[in-house]
Amino acid sequence: MGAMFGRALRLFLLIALCLAAAAPAARAVNEKAWFSIDPGGVFYDPEQGFKDNFGIGLRAAGFVNRHLGVEGLFTTSSPNIEAQDTGGKFTHFGGGLIVTPDRTSWSIPYLYAGLGSAKADYGTSSGSHGAVHFGAGILLRAGERLGFRLDGRDVTYNQTDAPGRDTRVNTILISGGITALWFGEARDTDADGVPDKHDKSPNTPLGAKVDAYGVPLDTDKDGVYDGLDKEPNTPLGAKVDANGVAIDSDHDGVPDGIDQCENTIAGVVVDAKGCGVDSDGDAVFDGIDKCPDTPMGAVVDAAGCPLDADGDGIADGIDVCPNTPHGTPVNAGGCPVTLSPAEQELTQDWMIRLTDLEFPPDSSMLLPPAKARLDEVGQALVQWPTLKIEVGAHVDDGPEAGFRIPLSQMRGSAVLQYLLQKYPSLNAKNFWITGYGDTDPLVPNTSTRNRAQNRRVEFRVMNMNQLYQEMMKRQALGTTVAPPTPGLKQGASAPEAPTAPALPGTPPSPAH
Repeated sequence: MGAMFGRALRLFLLIALCLAAAAPAARAVNEKAWFSIDPGGVFYDPEQGFKDNFGIGLRAAGFVNRHLGVEGLFTTSSPNIEAQDTGGKFTHFGGGLIVTPDRTSWSIPYLYAGLGSAKADYGTSSGSHGAVHFGAGILLRAGERLGFRLDGRDVTYNQTDAPGRDTRVNTILISGGITALWFGEARDTDADGVPDKHDKSPNTPLGAKVDAYGVPLDTDKDGVYDGLDKEPNTPLGAKVDANGVAIDSDHDGVPDGIDQCENTIAGVVVDAKGCGVDSDGDAVFDGIDKCPDTPMGAVVDAAGCPLDADGDGIADGIDVCPNTPHGTPVNAGGCPVTLSPAEQELTQDWMIRLTDLEFPPDSSMLLPPAKARLDEVGQALVQWPTLKIEVGAHVDDGPEAGFRIPLSQMRGSAVLQYLLQKYPSLNAKNFWITGYGDTDPLVPNTSTRNRAQNRRVEFRVMNMNQLYQEMMKRQALGTTVAPPTPGLKQGASAPEAPTAPALPGTPPSPAH
């Protein structure tokens, strides 16, 4: 009996190994009927008096579903009787339930248990006995309708007419044979609805839609198959995630891959290419532009609203006269509709002349009355920032002869220094000083009145062509007072850089 248990142990170890190897595989065919011819070894209980030998069996199984079926079996063997030279016969038939825990693409492990009859024929005596049988095995696929079956069973019954004593005996059947598989579904390894023999893409991911040849469909050509694609209408060229959902890194509504401006600021209105729209051309995009109707050319702040440094109601950038005194009526170009006396003198005589300018004798210190007169000049010159001006200082014949030119130079320097400090918008590079001394009197120094005329400072235009062009341009703007530009931030300083820097979301510049 110990040898029999050893053989049984080896049997179940073999079956356990097969079951472990078959476990991690994919779903396969669901055959409804098996028919097997199983030759194999029959190992008898020592109490039976038979010598172990070969036998052959027939098995037929029908399945009600994927995991449960009913099997009928018949096994016959012709062993030798140990105590005699004659042969005997052992026959077993029965029926029971067969269970398949899983069906894979290449194997079907199973368990079996049932009832039947066992008959032992010793020549001089024989008898049939009710039997209980159970076992396990594995069916290895060899084709669409063919397999090889490995099976181990234990048949247990109570013998009463054997040469040995009456007792419960166990007969072990180990067999392997050919199995025909009938009435099964065509094999579809990837479960896409197309049988393997017609499937040109047998490893389709589960859930993907396929065509008649099993090839996965990708209607929007984003690399994620229909059925798995959660956005099946992604625009061509868009980048998507593993679920086929378009990626939009800057959240502007245009997917990456199509978006030519991938770092657009949140809130910016974009075009079909994902680049910011700037309807008024002020370099601040629609959506974050708080003044979306800025006139073309106006200088704006970060919010897109035009600046007006001189507060005249005309935006910087389109203000031809950007330094107009506050409150002065201006035309559409931001230029005063009427000129100040100093400006009239400048445009008519190409210079502004201040005679009898107040200085202490032999000094370059400006007295308050002189500063007041210079303020009129400064207010005029800031309106004409492109002019180049010579500051020519003159004295009468009162100072000593050797001191007249140095004194005139010092007075011209004091005048220019005062103007540049008081009016910082003036460009120092456009001015230079000439001290004439008493070399160019207007009238003879023969009286106090004449000497007062000769003590003067003249602001002479040196680029007269520029003055003429500016005059023509301003005259063309007319003398009608213009309404303020909408959205102006009056009194705000204009930035040094033009308008606004290029922002994320700006279309790339074309190649030159």
